[in-house]
Amino acid sequence: MEFRKKRKVDIERRAFNKDWMPKYFFTEIDNKGVCLLCNQSVTVLKEYNIICHYATKHGNYSNNLLEAERQTRATELDRKLARQQKVLVKSTLAQKSSTHASFMVAYHIAKHSKLFSDGEWIKKVHARCSCDQVCPEKRQKFQEVSLSRRTLARRIGKTIGENLTSQLKGLVSFISTVFTGIWMKALTSMILHSFSSLYGAF
Repeated sequence: MEFRKKRKVDIERRAFNKDWMPKYFFTEIDNKGVCLLCNQSVTVLKEYNIICHYATKHGNYSNNLLEAERQTRATELDRKLARQQKVLVKSTLAQKSSTHASFMVAYHIAKHSKLFSDGEWIKKVHARCSCDQVCPEKRQKFQEVSLSRRTLARRIGKTIGENLTSQLKGLVSFISTVFTGIWMKALTSMILHSFSSLYGAF
């Protein structure tokens, strides 16, 4: 009995037709069709799927719009969606940089064996000195960096601790491999020596 592979339609890399934007108010984001009116996505870029979504959700949205009006409305909605995505990307980048700064402070606190509560002190001193004097426009960004005792304890205890544990396990594994190899070599030479002395006696 022969088994056939299941066809995966989402891997076929279907191309988005630019005519679908003014016609059905759809655009393409990450190989998915996204409705410009309700922001729902269609995973498989097939015109049938897009028509079904448009007919069931927004069937009489553009009945009284002319072709030029449809085009301008679709373009406006596409720009609006692009602006929304840029805002989301900027906020995630700011969060990543804030988290990275928090990890750096946690690393240095752990490296110099300081108290976890020193993070709050560092934040106050930095806000008063460098943020107020050097770059007051960056004050809000630095205030977003979380340096509370609990956060630093979590960063040091869990994340940095797990990293050190994995490095230590790797080192132990390497050392045990080396010593096992040396031990096996010594054992083999002892066995060969005992056999040669045993057979040498006959």
